[in-house]
Amino acid sequence: MELKKLVLSALLHDIGKFAQRAKRPYTKALQEEYLPIFNGQYSHWHALYSDYFIEKDLPLPDDLEKSRSSIAKMASIHHRPVHDNLEDLCISIADRLSSGADRMEITESESPTGFRESRLVSVFNEIELVNHVFEPPGRYHYRLAPLEIKDEIIFPMADSPTGPAEEYQLLFDDFQNGLSSLNTANGFTFYLESLISIVGKFTWAIPSSSYKTLADIPLFDHSFSTAGISQALFLYHKESQTLPGWNDSDKKFILLSGDLSGIQKYIFGISHSSGRGVSKIFRARSFYIQAIVQSVVLEIQRRISVYSVCRLINSGGKFILLLPNTQQINQELEKIEYEVQIWFRKKFKGRLTLSLSWTTQLSQKDFQLQCFQAKMDEANEALDTAKLQKLHKTFKSQGVLIDGDYNDFQGGNCSLCEVNAADEISTNRYGTEEGNLLPICKDCCDQITYIGQRLPKANYLVYAGQGKIPLFGNIHLSIFAEKEFQPYGCYHVDALIADNSFCRGRIARHMPALTQEELQNKFLFSLFEKEEGFQDMLTRLEKNPEASVPKTFSMIAEKSRKTGPNGELIGRPLLGFLKADVDNLGLIFSMGLGEKLSIARFASLSRMINLFFSDYIVALLKKEFPDIYVVFSGGDDLFLIGPWHQTIQFAVTMRKKLSQFCAMNSDITLSCGILAAKPRLSIRKAAEKTEKYLGDAKNAKSKNRIKDSVSFLEETVSWQELEALIDIGKKFDKALAEKERTHFSNAFLYRLLTYYKMYRDFMENGNIKSGRYLSHAHYDIARNIRCENDSKNKEELDLLYRIFSVGTDDHSPMEHLNIPIFYAMNLNRNFE
Repeated sequence: MELKKLVLSALLHDIGKFAQRAKRPYTKALQEEYLPIFNGQYSHWHALYSDYFIEKDLPLPDDLEKSRSSIAKMASIHHRPVHDNLEDLCISIADRLSSGADRMEITESESPTGFRESRLVSVFNEIELVNHVFEPPGRYHYRLAPLEIKDEIIFPMADSPTGPAEEYQLLFDDFQNGLSSLNTANGFTFYLESLISIVGKFTWAIPSSSYKTLADIPLFDHSFSTAGISQALFLYHKESQTLPGWNDSDKKFILLSGDLSGIQKYIFGISHSSGRGVSKIFRARSFYIQAIVQSVVLEIQRRISVYSVCRLINSGGKFILLLPNTQQINQELEKIEYEVQIWFRKKFKGRLTLSLSWTTQLSQKDFQLQCFQAKMDEANEALDTAKLQKLHKTFKSQGVLIDGDYNDFQGGNCSLCEVNAADEISTNRYGTEEGNLLPICKDCCDQITYIGQRLPKANYLVYAGQGKIPLFGNIHLSIFAEKEFQPYGCYHVDALIADNSFCRGRIARHMPALTQEELQNKFLFSLFEKEEGFQDMLTRLEKNPEASVPKTFSMIAEKSRKTGPNGELIGRPLLGFLKADVDNLGLIFSMGLGEKLSIARFASLSRMINLFFSDYIVALLKKEFPDIYVVFSGGDDLFLIGPWHQTIQFAVTMRKKLSQFCAMNSDITLSCGILAAKPRLSIRKAAEKTEKYLGDAKNAKSKNRIKDSVSFLEETVSWQELEALIDIGKKFDKALAEKERTHFSNAFLYRLLTYYKMYRDFMENGNIKSGRYLSHAHYDIARNIRCENDSKNKEELDLLYRIFSVGTDDHSPMEHLNIPIFYAMNLNRNFE
């Protein structure tokens, strides 16, 4: 009960800042008890607003209702703590450590005027590496609004960081409406996590402080990290039966880091990558990995009895937890690490491993701005070392050779993963539900028929002692579209919709599904019906028109065709494979903020980056690029599969959106690899090639840029160059469609490709014979495209002469002319 009250009080210790700016009531009678005195006057008035909010407005579970006043006092007295009260001292110290304070706060946290008009400055605007220079108070800030995945909400505005004071009152009204639906009957853990989600939704864009400081720390991240530090501090001193002091030098905290290795090889380690049902497995495996990591974190929290406020990050297969440095917890972590390695070894046979490290210890001083970054670097280095010793704790008991359980393989290997043994029950179930008779193992069957089918329509992810999918630590996962479960007996529930009964989960999920409009298109229907199992798909839609029937990769490739002049579909059906991630993310965290990195800024930065990839990217795809399949997207990277030219256009759009999201900071960039290939190509091979192209983009260097590139058709170009080249490709495509006017043809484009190859041979190998590319091109254009006394195709002629220009040093269009030629030719090839 003590820890419950402390965590709740710490989370809400500054909620009064929100209430004060919204001009809500406050507890006037307690100013002498709660408020410090500065220059002969009371200061930090927000503490009285926190007290009133908790006393009057906060819904509480029944078992905490009798403690309401003590919770209110604990939350509100952090500026004048009782010096022999452990809880008061923990919250007071954690409040300052959260912001990286190096001294006691002695000034008012809000100015008499103007604090209601101040707005949150984007932390991305502060990142400085090579190109960008931050000028306080910053040019980019956020609107004061509830968190929604909309451009106008989560993209910072380029303007003075101010806004109308009245917006706080409207926002607080919405906040109270959200609290009114808070479920207090499911136990404290569910209550706390749903409260965290509501507080996060309404305080993510509120500055924690704006008086004589840069208003760049969200109230949510300050409050959440304060609760995390308070929890660890309380448990440390509870075990040692001591009280904390501001100048303590003991190493009271540890950073527990975890990182999953082998993600891409596991996701794409599938032999059959085409056919009905198989397309589901890649997204299912990506989600399954997330669920495994979640189960490990939940088991750690359960075993050492801490709440989720310990999480600094948990995305992209990596997590960092802030824990108390006690002997009991260190011993328990040793046991958990061994169990993790044993479980991963047995389950994945070395293909997928999770490394843990908790050697990084922190004192209170290490949270200060000049120290915190070094500790984060130390934690990352320790984790890198742990990753070099995968599964090492299993060697003594089980040996260094991983046993493949060969006695179980009497029925042969699973035809999909080729690692586990196929079994008759799973094979029959897969054949019945997917119409595809393949020998298959239980894991692959579950991933396709359970996760793959349910995830697109899922609204609740339930982690409990019993369920459908076994995870680590005797935790099981079940997926529900409706609230058809009882929270009793559950460890955790992620709500993927607006439901204030549970934690708001964020899962990147989008799988292109058949639509009625597509089925009514006779040309598209004739292409789809060639796909194996198509009639079964139609039958399922006839039985349930609302069913989500995923397209196969061949169907997705067919959507890359364009409509011809008579409504027919023309073009080459190819898939586009895209892998991208943020450049220099380690440097952004370690050097980007200089000595301004605090635990709250770290949490804010990682939370926002994950929000872009896990939420915004998926929303963008659903709205503008619905035929692109999300394999994974979260943390700082993503892998997508879609119609080839849509995938290229999405890449260009994504790069622009990331810049806008990151306050147009030129030091925050993205690199990307794109592969266009036939849908029958093994996804494993496609992923390997795409990864290579991403590596090429990451290695790009020029006068104007390092990285920040895209590699396509084995050509590495800047994003601006790619957009210009695709624009030329669109003009070529239009010229082919209007060939009567332009005299363009596919044969002419083939010849342009020959001239391009001659140009590269001449420039790269010095082949004098190939230097005739320019004269050949001009002759071809004059003979076949240009017509005397006819200016109808003047635009196309000007474009061609600009590409094959004479007497200029600018050959930029010629350098990568294969890209626009590929674009136009593959949109116009007659392909059956």
